[in-house]
Amino acid sequence: MTPKVLFIGSIGAVAETSEYQRRAYNQAMSENSVNWEWTPELYKDLLQTNGGKNRLKLLSTATNQEMSDELIQKIHARKTELAGQMIVEDQVKPRPGLVNLIKSAKEAGTKVAWVTSTYEENTNAILDAAGSELSADDFDHIFHKKDTSEGKPSPAIYQTALQHYGVEPSECVAIEDSVISLLSAKGAGIKTVANLGAYHDEHVDNIADVVLDSYEDTNWSTLVNNIQKQ
Repeated sequence: MTPKVLFIGSIGAVAETSEYQRRAYNQAMSENSVNWEWTPELYKDLLQTNGGKNRLKLLSTATNQEMSDELIQKIHARKTELAGQMIVEDQVKPRPGLVNLIKSAKEAGTKVAWVTSTYEENTNAILDAAGSELSADDFDHIFHKKDTSEGKPSPAIYQTALQHYGVEPSECVAIEDSVISLLSAKGAGIKTVANLGAYHDEHVDNIADVVLDSYEDTNWSTLVNNIQKQ
Protein backbone atom coordinates (compact mmCIF):
# COMPACT_ATOMS: atom_id res chain seq x y z
CA MET A 1 0.00 0.00 0.00
CA THR A 2 1.32 3.41 -0.94
CA PRO A 3 1.59 5.68 2.12
CA LYS A 4 -1.07 8.37 2.29
CA VAL A 5 1.29 11.06 3.58
CA LEU A 6 5.03 11.67 3.33
CA PHE A 7 6.26 13.89 6.12
CA ILE A 8 9.45 15.81 5.38
CA GLY A 9 10.75 16.73 8.80
CA SER A 10 13.10 19.42 10.09
CA ILE A 11 14.48 22.20 7.90
CA GLY A 12 17.71 20.19 7.71
CA ALA A 13 15.81 17.44 5.90
CA VAL A 14 15.07 19.95 3.13
CA ALA A 15 18.28 22.00 2.90
CA GLU A 16 21.69 21.94 4.58
CA THR A 17 21.79 25.11 6.68
CA SER A 18 23.64 24.19 9.90
CA GLU A 19 26.79 26.11 9.02
CA TYR A 20 24.74 29.22 8.29
CA GLN A 21 22.98 28.85 11.62
CA ARG A 22 26.32 28.49 13.42
CA ARG A 23 27.80 31.58 11.80
CA ALA A 24 24.63 33.55 12.49
CA TYR A 25 24.72 32.60 16.18
CA ASN A 26 28.31 33.78 16.45
CA GLN A 27 27.53 37.12 14.83
CA ALA A 28 24.38 37.64 16.90
CA MET A 29 26.23 36.87 20.13
CA SER A 30 29.08 39.20 19.18
CA GLU A 31 26.65 42.02 18.40
CA ASN A 32 25.18 41.55 21.88
CA SER A 33 28.56 41.48 23.67
CA VAL A 34 28.45 37.77 24.47
CA ASN A 35 32.00 36.50 24.23
CA TRP A 36 31.36 33.04 22.82
CA GLU A 37 32.69 31.47 19.63
CA TRP A 38 30.81 28.35 18.59
CA THR A 39 33.22 26.20 16.60
CA PRO A 40 31.84 23.53 14.22
CA GLU A 41 32.76 20.86 16.78
CA LEU A 42 31.00 22.66 19.63
CA TYR A 43 27.96 23.46 17.53
CA LYS A 44 27.66 19.82 16.51
CA ASP A 45 27.53 18.91 20.21
CA LEU A 46 25.01 21.66 20.93
CA LEU A 47 22.69 20.28 18.26
CA GLN A 48 22.07 17.35 20.57
CA THR A 49 19.87 19.82 22.46
CA ASN A 50 16.83 20.88 20.45
CA GLY A 51 15.97 24.56 20.09
CA GLY A 52 18.32 27.52 19.83
CA LYS A 53 17.01 29.23 22.93
CA ASN A 54 17.53 26.04 24.90
CA ARG A 55 21.15 25.88 23.69
CA LEU A 56 21.76 29.44 24.79
CA LYS A 57 20.25 28.74 28.21
CA LEU A 58 22.32 25.58 28.53
CA LEU A 59 25.59 27.39 27.90
CA SER A 60 24.54 30.30 30.07
CA THR A 61 24.17 27.91 33.00
CA ALA A 62 27.27 25.86 32.17
CA THR A 63 29.53 28.94 31.98
CA ASN A 64 27.97 30.81 34.92
CA GLN A 65 27.01 33.71 32.68
CA GLU A 66 23.78 35.34 33.70
CA MET A 67 21.88 35.73 30.44
CA SER A 68 18.38 37.09 30.86
CA ASP A 69 15.46 35.64 28.95
CA GLU A 70 15.25 38.99 27.17
CA LEU A 71 18.87 38.76 25.99
CA ILE A 72 18.44 35.15 24.87
CA GLN A 73 15.32 36.14 22.93
CA LYS A 74 17.18 39.06 21.33
CA ILE A 75 20.15 36.91 20.28
CA HIS A 76 17.91 34.19 18.91
CA ALA A 77 15.77 36.62 16.91
CA ARG A 78 18.87 38.25 15.44
CA LYS A 79 20.34 34.81 14.62
CA THR A 80 17.18 33.90 12.72
CA GLU A 81 17.36 37.15 10.77
CA LEU A 82 21.05 36.76 9.91
CA ALA A 83 20.80 33.09 8.95
CA GLY A 84 17.87 33.82 6.68
CA GLN A 85 19.81 36.56 4.95
CA MET A 86 22.82 34.29 4.43
CA ILE A 87 20.70 31.44 3.09
CA VAL A 88 18.92 33.67 0.59
CA GLU A 89 22.08 35.50 -0.48
CA ASP A 90 23.89 32.21 -1.13
CA GLN A 91 20.82 30.76 -2.86
CA VAL A 92 21.05 27.55 -0.83
CA LYS A 93 19.40 24.75 -2.78
CA PRO A 94 17.36 21.77 -1.57
CA ARG A 95 19.32 18.65 -0.72
CA PRO A 96 20.13 16.68 -3.88
CA GLY A 97 17.36 14.36 -4.95
CA LEU A 98 14.71 15.79 -2.62
CA VAL A 99 12.69 17.62 -5.25
CA ASN A 100 12.43 14.51 -7.41
CA LEU A 101 11.45 12.42 -4.38
CA ILE A 102 8.66 14.85 -3.52
CA LYS A 103 7.46 14.96 -7.12
CA SER A 104 7.38 11.16 -7.48
CA ALA A 105 5.55 10.76 -4.16
CA LYS A 106 2.86 13.20 -5.26
CA GLU A 107 2.56 11.49 -8.63
CA ALA A 108 1.86 8.26 -6.73
CA GLY A 109 -1.02 9.96 -4.93
CA THR A 110 0.82 10.59 -1.65
CA LYS A 111 0.38 13.92 0.07
CA VAL A 112 3.60 15.67 1.14
CA ALA A 113 3.88 17.86 4.24
CA TRP A 114 6.81 19.69 5.81
CA VAL A 115 6.72 18.98 9.55
CA THR A 116 9.01 21.35 11.41
CA SER A 117 8.88 22.71 14.94
CA THR A 118 10.83 25.80 13.96
CA TYR A 119 9.74 29.32 13.04
CA GLU A 120 8.11 30.27 9.75
CA GLU A 121 10.95 32.69 9.01
CA ASN A 122 13.32 29.73 8.67
CA THR A 123 11.20 27.83 6.16
CA ASN A 124 10.52 31.04 4.23
CA ALA A 125 14.26 31.68 3.86
CA ILE A 126 14.84 28.18 2.48
CA LEU A 127 11.98 28.51 0.01
CA ASP A 128 13.14 31.98 -1.06
CA ALA A 129 16.63 30.63 -1.67
CA ALA A 130 15.35 27.61 -3.60
CA GLY A 131 13.59 29.81 -6.13
CA SER A 132 11.82 27.82 -8.82
CA GLU A 133 13.26 24.51 -7.59
CA LEU A 134 10.99 24.30 -4.54
CA SER A 135 8.07 26.38 -3.31
CA ALA A 136 5.40 26.26 -0.64
CA ASP A 137 3.04 24.93 -3.32
CA ASP A 138 5.11 21.72 -3.48
CA PHE A 139 3.86 20.90 0.02
CA ASP A 140 0.25 20.17 0.89
CA HIS A 141 0.89 21.78 4.27
CA ILE A 142 3.79 23.23 6.27
CA PHE A 143 3.72 22.84 10.04
CA HIS A 144 5.66 25.28 12.25
CA LYS A 145 6.39 26.02 15.88
CA LYS A 146 3.03 27.73 16.22
CA ASP A 147 1.36 24.37 15.62
CA THR A 148 2.85 22.66 18.68
CA SER A 149 3.36 23.31 22.36
CA GLU A 150 6.49 21.13 22.45
CA GLY A 151 9.57 20.91 20.27
CA LYS A 152 11.16 17.71 19.02
CA PRO A 153 11.95 15.04 20.29
CA SER A 154 8.38 15.29 21.62
CA PRO A 155 6.01 13.62 19.14
CA ALA A 156 3.55 16.50 19.53
CA ILE A 157 4.12 18.12 16.12
CA TYR A 158 3.71 14.77 14.35
CA GLN A 159 0.57 14.03 16.35
CA THR A 160 -0.77 17.38 15.17
CA ALA A 161 0.08 16.44 11.58
CA LEU A 162 -1.65 13.06 11.89
CA GLN A 163 -4.78 14.74 13.25
CA HIS A 164 -4.65 17.33 10.46
CA TYR A 165 -4.78 14.61 7.79
CA GLY A 166 -6.97 12.19 9.73
CA VAL A 167 -4.58 9.31 9.13
CA GLU A 168 -3.04 6.54 11.19
CA PRO A 169 0.73 6.45 11.86
CA SER A 170 0.97 3.23 9.83
CA GLU A 171 -0.25 5.14 6.76
CA CYS A 172 2.65 7.60 6.82
CA VAL A 173 6.40 7.90 6.37
CA ALA A 174 8.66 10.56 7.91
CA ILE A 175 12.10 11.62 6.69
CA GLU A 176 14.34 13.26 9.30
CA ASP A 177 17.94 14.48 9.57
CA SER A 178 18.89 13.86 13.21
CA VAL A 179 18.35 11.54 16.17
CA ILE A 180 16.23 14.10 18.02
CA SER A 181 13.90 14.52 15.07
CA LEU A 182 13.75 10.80 14.31
CA LEU A 183 12.67 10.17 17.90
CA SER A 184 9.86 12.66 17.43
CA ALA A 185 8.43 10.73 14.48
CA LYS A 186 9.05 7.34 16.10
CA GLY A 187 7.30 8.55 19.23
CA ALA A 188 4.21 9.16 17.11
CA GLY A 189 4.45 5.61 15.75
CA ILE A 190 5.50 6.63 12.23
CA LYS A 191 7.93 4.70 10.04
CA THR A 192 11.09 6.74 9.62
CA VAL A 193 13.79 7.35 7.04
CA ALA A 194 17.07 8.90 8.17
CA ASN A 195 19.04 11.17 5.86
CA LEU A 196 21.43 12.78 8.31
CA GLY A 197 22.61 16.35 7.94
CA ALA A 198 26.23 17.43 7.66
CA TYR A 199 26.41 18.25 11.39
CA HIS A 200 24.89 14.92 12.42
CA ASP A 201 26.87 11.69 12.49
CA GLU A 202 24.80 9.85 15.07
CA HIS A 203 24.27 6.11 14.90
CA VAL A 204 20.66 5.71 13.80
CA ASP A 205 20.48 2.13 12.52
CA ASN A 206 18.61 1.09 15.66
CA ILE A 207 16.18 4.01 15.38
CA ALA A 208 15.33 4.60 11.74
CA ASP A 209 13.60 1.99 9.60
CA VAL A 210 15.66 3.00 6.55
CA VAL A 211 18.92 4.96 6.41
CA LEU A 212 19.93 6.92 3.29
CA ASP A 213 23.23 8.61 2.54
CA SER A 214 21.44 10.78 0.00
CA TYR A 215 17.97 11.20 -1.49
CA GLU A 216 19.65 10.45 -4.79
CA ASP A 217 20.25 6.88 -3.57
CA THR A 218 16.59 5.94 -3.99
CA ASN A 219 13.26 6.73 -5.62
CA TRP A 220 9.82 6.83 -4.04
CA SER A 221 8.67 3.36 -5.05
CA THR A 222 11.94 1.75 -3.93
CA LEU A 223 11.89 3.67 -0.66
CA VAL A 224 8.32 2.53 0.05
CA ASN A 225 9.24 -1.08 -0.70
CA ASN A 226 12.23 -0.92 1.66
CA ILE A 227 10.12 0.56 4.43
CA GLN A 228 7.40 -2.05 4.06
CA LYS A 229 9.98 -4.82 4.41
CA GLN A 230 10.83 -3.63 7.91
